[in-house]
This record gives sequence, structure tokens and C-alpha cells, in this order.
Amino acid sequence: MLPIDTILFDLDGTLVDSNELILETFRRTYEYHFPEISLTHSDLIQMMGPPLSETFAKMTSSKDLVLEMINTYRNIYQLIEFDYINIYPHVIECLKALKQAGFNIGIVTTKFKISALPSIKHYGIDQYIDVIIGLDDVINHKPHPEPVYKALDRLVHKGAVIVGDSPSDLLAGINAGILSCGVEWSYRKAEIKQLNPDFWLDDFSQLFEMIVNYNKLVEV
Repeated sequence: MLPIDTILFDLDGTLVDSNELILETFRRTYEYHFPEISLTHSDLIQMMGPPLSETFAKMTSSKDLVLEMINTYRNIYQLIEFDYINIYPHVIECLKALKQAGFNIGIVTTKFKISALPSIKHYGIDQYIDVIIGLDDVINHKPHPEPVYKALDRLVHKGAVIVGDSPSDLLAGINAGILSCGVEWSYRKAEIKQLNPDFWLDDFSQLFEMIVNYNKLVEV
């Protein structure tokens, strides 16, 4: 086993608490395009994770309507983003400690970069990030390993771990042959626990020490 020198993070639901923002944006988008359909909270949660095109294509075979829904979603998202979003506790302190200790830090998201950057910059996360891989950087999105490979290709690294709140995050790491870390605050906690992640995070204040302790064990 190699010591960890690279940490890849999912963005939404992992670094920033955008869960309610995403759910509300989905709700309003479907209310606008399919007012006759009633969606439960559980229905909306299952939409979180995959790219919008994939999610909306389950509702219609019309490519034009899928594009319309994506535009509606993005407009609503931008309109209400900072009314619903927040950063998780101790994220900045964690990223700062990792950066000062010389770790590589990346973000791998299923958002297009133009959609991901506002929250990344708003909370000052960008100053600690070495690489951002968005949906526009890959052909295959998570859980395919391509986004992880793309991030690692841009870094000088030995061992890596991906931290995420959804099954697709962890599977992207597992499929790429790196370590995985689930988070306690995931809306899909039971599903990601079934994947037997290598680490489990209750709070970001634990991550730095968790990695340092792991490295001590593998370097012996």
C-alpha cells in the first residue's frame, strides 16, 4: 500500500452543503415542466449525483426538452444558490492543514466548471485546490474512473483517496484503484456504507489526522 499524498473531493454534499439547494431546484424544475407529476422527497434524493442530462432523460425522450430542463435548472440554481447553500463545518481548516502539509488537493464533480466555480470561490475553497475536474473535462462521468484518472494525471502523486457523499463518488475511486472515504452527513449513507469505504468521516476535523495515521502504518 502506498502512503496517501493526494485527496480528491466531491463538491456538492461533500465540501458544500448544497443538498437542499439541489432538491429545491429539482422540485421547481419538475414543477415547471411536469406540473402534473408529484415527486416525493425520496424521488428527489435519487436524482442527486448523476449529470442533469442523464437524470432528465429518464423523464422524456425529447433531447430538446432535456436541454430546456437543464437551462431551467441552471437558471433556478443560480437564482437561489446562496439562499440555500453553506459550507460544511471545518472544511477550510481541513484544507488549509492539508495544503500546509504538502498534500495534493483536487475536486472531482459532475457539474460543469462554470456551475461549480461560484460556490468554490464564494467560500475561498479555490485557494487550496490544485486541480478541478468537471463534467466538461471528461467523456465518462462518475462512477466511471475517468474523472479520477484525469485528476491524478495532472498531479505528481503516490497514493490517493476520494472523499464523497454518494455511491458514484466512491465507485469512481474504487474503479480507479484508489482508496475511498464516505461521509456521515450523506443523504445516501446506507448505500455508500455497503461499498465498504476504507475510511469514514464524521467531521472534517478528523480527516487530516486520519490520513497522517494511515501513512504512519503503511510507511512502517
